[in-house]
Amino acid sequence: MTATISLIAKGIGLGLAAAVPIGPVNVQIARRTLRGGFWSGFVLGCGAVTADVVYAILSSVGFGKAAGLPAVEWSVRIAGTALLTYLGVLCLRGEREAFRSDPIAAPPDRSLAAAGSSYVTGLAMTLFNPMTLAFWFVAVPALVGSVAADVAQDLPRVCVGVFIGTIGWVTGFATALALAGRYRRNWWLAAADAAGGATLLVFAAVALLCSLRALL
Repeated sequence: MTATISLIAKGIGLGLAAAVPIGPVNVQIARRTLRGGFWSGFVLGCGAVTADVVYAILSSVGFGKAAGLPAVEWSVRIAGTALLTYLGVLCLRGEREAFRSDPIAAPPDRSLAAAGSSYVTGLAMTLFNPMTLAFWFVAVPALVGSVAADVAQDLPRVCVGVFIGTIGWVTGFATALALAGRYRRNWWLAAADAAGGATLLVFAAVALLCSLRALL
């Protein structure tokens, strides 16, 4: 029982360490929650949670060497940089549109297609984020060793902890923003879009610079 609690706690710590730092996913959760309410941001966060759990599993079964292969590394670098740039531009375009519409009167889009789009966005942003790969396949093994000593026995409990940690953060973050969003104004949404777009483009620029340095 003690071992189970320890492994779950270890997973929770890893999940929070991956989810809490300000990054592209949290920027998009904030932006979508302010615009579309709790579920819009929450579903996007669930996509990110899925990716973190997948990477926790792969890290435990020794996928780190494969993640370091040039083909895998550069695929992630290129896809991640392109995705961040695209989303950053969308945010900046949304800034202008925020002043032209009434976000309070417009009902949030709760269709299956909208939910699927949010989920895929969160999943792709996390899967193709080089920092996520570095966290799970470089930082975690270096700091805490293998995530699970006995993969067959320990891995399910570690992944439960990762899920609890990441989904807990996503739920709390989206809830807080949804409550704040009840008092939103056009200028607030425009500010969120501007800040989010700038942040995403900065992450894209950093990813591009790191890629260029790796070529030299």
